[in-house]
Amino acid sequence: MSSFQKLKILHYIPVYAPAWQFGGPVLSVSQLCEQLAVQGHEVEVFTSNTGLAEKNNIPFNQPILRNGVQVTYFEQERGMGIRCPGMEEAVKQRAKEFDVIHITGIWQRTSRAACHTAKKFGVPYILSLRGALGPYSWQQKSLKKIIYYLLQERLNIKSASAIHYTTQQEYQECGWLKLPGNPIITPNGLDTGFWKPDVNMAKKWRNVQGIQEDTFVLLNVGRLHHKKGLDLLPKALKPLKGMNWLIIFLGKDDDGTKATLKQQFQAAHLSDQVRFLDMSSPDSLSAVYSAADLFVLPSRHENFGNVVIEALACETPVLISDRVGLANEIKEGKVGWILPRNVSDWTNSIREILHNPDMLKQTVSQTRQWVEKNFSNEITAKQMLHHYYTLQQ
Repeated sequence: MSSFQKLKILHYIPVYAPAWQFGGPVLSVSQLCEQLAVQGHEVEVFTSNTGLAEKNNIPFNQPILRNGVQVTYFEQERGMGIRCPGMEEAVKQRAKEFDVIHITGIWQRTSRAACHTAKKFGVPYILSLRGALGPYSWQQKSLKKIIYYLLQERLNIKSASAIHYTTQQEYQECGWLKLPGNPIITPNGLDTGFWKPDVNMAKKWRNVQGIQEDTFVLLNVGRLHHKKGLDLLPKALKPLKGMNWLIIFLGKDDDGTKATLKQQFQAAHLSDQVRFLDMSSPDSLSAVYSAADLFVLPSRHENFGNVVIEALACETPVLISDRVGLANEIKEGKVGWILPRNVSDWTNSIREILHNPDMLKQTVSQTRQWVEKNFSNEITAKQMLHHYYTLQQ
């Protein structure tokens, strides 16, 4: 097939934009779809209305055009997990129309219909794992997942034309499963025109928050959840009490982590050096990233880490755990620091950065260019298109 031939692509995902509260996959899949459309391909999305309140003013069970992509939000019905018969029936009726079906939804009951129908009609399909088969995921409701995997998920995976991993680390973590199909390692993309440094707005944001210009700001953005490993930070920062720093958590509490963190910072006598803020609108987040001196993410597991790339695009260096999927890429690009989840290592590294601001200046000079070269939506969509074309041969 010619590399210039127009493809008809179906993305099949249980939750889609603008249900941003469901995290990274919603953002990354919607951006991929929109960029594929920009590059001249016909893209449709079958999804449910999960997470969409009536105020979104989105009609259900009928196609609408959203940022160049034809999206149908099928109405969810009551039941365990996301139950969406309309979504499943649509893929059964229309699968033959598409050149490729790209499915995001490991552990989702809606996925079986798409996998089974694609196989039945010989339509190549890709399964995006998005961390769902990583070690942290297997530790949650382990017995239930093992049973479901053996009875259903393994069959979905077995017939896939390709398995999509967002990082080399995710691919390696799944090695023990000996997954069939061709491996596709393509990162999530980023809108580099949207995510960029904004010095003036950063100064204004600091002023509004009452943060002095010389205060060193550590920042974490995203949901507050056990998986993010944020409980390491009060312990790591305790020996640095009295130094001129402030840590800001920007995000929604997911599982009681916020209350736990507050107690831990209070016990460490650091309450006056920590702030918890509600999640900002995307339009103002670039200013927040730009206002920070260092982005921190000590996750227990992260298959990718969209917030890491957002910070780097805003020229904010990062300090992340070696369990974040992007760790190898960050290390090779020399745009941040990678540490094991060891308290003393984090204490020593942050102390060194506080004492040596030139370390940050050297890193900042490389972050923006590195993101543009490796993670722009245009580049990652072209990478995915290459794999779509390969499946047509």
